[in-house]
Amino acid sequence: MSGAREWPVWLVWAILAGASGIGFALAEGLAPAKVAATLAIILAAVKIHLVFDHYMELRWQHRPLRQLLAAWLVVVTATLLTGYWAA
Repeated sequence: MSGAREWPVWLVWAILAGASGIGFALAEGLAPAKVAATLAIILAAVKIHLVFDHYMELRWQHRPLRQLLAAWLVVVTATLLTGYWAA
């Protein structure tokens, strides 16, 4: 299967490492607390998606499974953000 989603492992790793560095910088006070928490949750969702796709090799699985996991990730992320902002 060939397509734009096939990234080299080193690139995915670099994106994950960069996102972790950004999350650390946010936690250390780079942004106001509410903004930092929101961005950290979004970064976590992006990282989970990358791990699902590239390390768990879900991009090779049937489309319904990928769509189910993507929907689950959106619901969980939205729930966390809604709960955080409502508190």
